[in-house]
Amino acid sequence: MDTTRRTILRGLAAAPLAATAGGLLVPSTAHAAPGGFALAMRLSPSEYHRNWSAAADTLRRRLQHADLVRDVLRQPKRAGGPVGDWRDGPGEGVKPTGFDYGFSWDPDTKDPHGKLDGETAQWYPQGISTSVDGYGGTVGGKKVVAVSWYGYGDYESRGARISFIDVTGDPQRPRYQHVLLVEPVQLHDSDTATFNPVIMHAGGVAWVGDFLYVANLPGRLAPFKQGGVSAFDLSRMVKVAGADKRKAFGYDYVLPLHHLYENQGGSTLRHSQLSLDRTRRNEPRSLVVSEFQEDRVGRVVRWSLGPSGYLADGRSDENWTSKPYVQGAVAVGNDAYYAANDRGTKGPDDGRGFAPRAGQLWLHKGRTGSPARSGTLAIGPEDLSYDAGRLWCLAEHPDLRRVYRIKLRR
Repeated sequence: MDTTRRTILRGLAAAPLAATAGGLLVPSTAHAAPGGFALAMRLSPSEYHRNWSAAADTLRRRLQHADLVRDVLRQPKRAGGPVGDWRDGPGEGVKPTGFDYGFSWDPDTKDPHGKLDGETAQWYPQGISTSVDGYGGTVGGKKVVAVSWYGYGDYESRGARISFIDVTGDPQRPRYQHVLLVEPVQLHDSDTATFNPVIMHAGGVAWVGDFLYVANLPGRLAPFKQGGVSAFDLSRMVKVAGADKRKAFGYDYVLPLHHLYENQGGSTLRHSQLSLDRTRRNEPRSLVVSEFQEDRVGRVVRWSLGPSGYLADGRSDENWTSKPYVQGAVAVGNDAYYAANDRGTKGPDDGRGFAPRAGQLWLHKGRTGSPARSGTLAIGPEDLSYDAGRLWCLAEHPDLRRVYRIKLRR
């Protein structure tokens, strides 16, 4: 990464908390509602968003436009498999409470390093959302699940990727394709653009129309450490070939960054997870950001969305606290659900001094008081997404990875 670009990204300035050209903030009456803590969290759009949008357009003129359904999901290269035995691997695992549907990652197709998606320690799945979030149901007649992964270890420099999974076909073998998340870059004094990987933890996803919002907890190698929420534009996705495909680490498609909302006003909120709430009757959709904290309860913050899919205001309109070890949170009506780790018991099984246990689902009635246990999840639970009385979740650990859906108790 060149010094000029690193300086630009680290120095992203806060835009005023008002309507901005390009629609990044829409006038709103949003306000900080009483919650578990008093501070109103603020997010502001990066001033660099105009450059990203222009660079993405330039990139699209040079490369082939890619439609999610007609191209990416027309003939996906990978296919999932059955969920198998929930008790496999080290530690104590059980079938999730209310299990309704699920699949494992491709058991046959290996990457160039001979690793399967279900076993690699170079990519870890984290966030989940669906076309129900994005469009209220299907996209192009397909129900699609989107899962985010972050590169780990020597793969951190490869950034993050999204798996788009078509779950409308064979339920035992849902087909999917990986897409790399990139920052489009306009080259100086040239009508040419290129791209670079976006280095982030990608701990949560919220699909809002053509925008795929991703929780931006910066990775160790990230050029900026502010934290926030990044939005990638599905309408500007492109197919790559030749040198561009090598730059994309062999992936066929890249999804460009469109805009970024950053922490402002001294906020220390960790954007660990992200979900969409569309359940509040007669109220706008909203982004729900939650924190992972080991030694204390995490915070959960809501930002309302305008009709066009941008933040309605840069100030949070509701804040509350959850519990420690939360890996995913979703608001459903007046309540909230949390996916949380159980630290487990000491043992040599996983090499870190702990044998992993099944995760826990917690119900936070009215989002006040203390959450109560509502069920059991797979080992290593991550993000959550709500789908008509059901929750989608996923497990992150190698050899224990699954994507699954559970029915909520009435």
